[in-house]
Amino acid sequence: MDAVRTANQVACLRVLADTDSAQTVGVISAETGLSRPTVHAVLDDLLAAGLVEATDPSTVGPGRPARAFRFAREAGLVAGVDLGPRGARAIICDLSGRRIGHTELKPDRRAGVSVIQRAVQAAADENSIDLERLRAVGVALPGVIETNGHLRASLALPELVGLPIADQVSQDLGRPVAIDNDIKLAALAEQRGGAGRGYSDVVYLQIGRRLSVSIVLNGVIRQGRHRLAGELGAQRGMRWTRNAQRGHLVWTSHPTSEAVVRAAAAGDPDARAEIADFCRQIAGRIATVLLVVDPEVVVVRGGPAQDSDELLRPLEAAVERELLFPERPPFVASALGHEAVVLGAVGNAFDQFGSSIYGVHDYPSPWRQITHDVERTTQ
Repeated sequence: MDAVRTANQVACLRVLADTDSAQTVGVISAETGLSRPTVHAVLDDLLAAGLVEATDPSTVGPGRPARAFRFAREAGLVAGVDLGPRGARAIICDLSGRRIGHTELKPDRRAGVSVIQRAVQAAADENSIDLERLRAVGVALPGVIETNGHLRASLALPELVGLPIADQVSQDLGRPVAIDNDIKLAALAEQRGGAGRGYSDVVYLQIGRRLSVSIVLNGVIRQGRHRLAGELGAQRGMRWTRNAQRGHLVWTSHPTSEAVVRAAAAGDPDARAEIADFCRQIAGRIATVLLVVDPEVVVVRGGPAQDSDELLRPLEAAVERELLFPERPPFVASALGHEAVVLGAVGNAFDQFGSSIYGVHDYPSPWRQITHDVERTTQ
């Protein structure tokens, strides 16, 4: 297919995808700048591909009824799964990126890789969705993911290390599977449709049971030659804090980072003191990352969004004391919270398999819609 024909298909489909109502050839022509005969020809192609539907003709004023067309967003589905030690979260989106199914499964370490298929099936069953329309799946896992879809290393899911997870899930579901590290996919989602939207270079910092860093450069996840970019915990003897135990952060005033931040927001002096000390301990490592990458923004997830200033202010101040130059990126709270990982998984599937999902080359992934429905107060 030549480049002009492809570009025309993308232009017409984007007009239809941006609205819930059917559009006439005249409207599509005006929006795209294409001639009416060209629009007719493009719509015939999209009709044959099952991406658009013709609605009942309607008459607006005198003359013959106008043909109108709508994006058949329900014609295909893409799923995303976030699998971790605390269970599995799955979402199913239509071709426009709108979420139409969601579920969460409790952890089952005996289930192995099959829990991914179970999560997708559960999301479909709970929302009366026909998985025959499924076109691709994205999976997020904690650990180092090789290019062939094998899990090379994982402290969180050691029982899955060495398994050809992408191949197994693809065989189970009969669909292509895109798999990547959970924190890297969270960073990608924040850059595409969250707190990092509008920036090309983003550092993502997640503070939870562990402290994790991921980097997006020029809008692309920075993987590195051995896919180890951001894996600071792989350095021998590296400890983020004095009392960290095998990579796990240990809090004393309250049991979790979320609880500490929440208590600090409520005025707890012990929680505030612990946050300040924590920020001083990690500031040097964070400053090193910033000087190596020089990002435009640092997105931080470390507690309830409404209480984020209790962490962001002391962290930014501690890092600032480590830097000689006045130029530094702003620190902003995650907009996608705990949903960032699963949204990154489904968005990555759209990115990797867009041509087969739509049957149209170079159609952009619907990141804006994928992240649109997320409640901004999630943790």
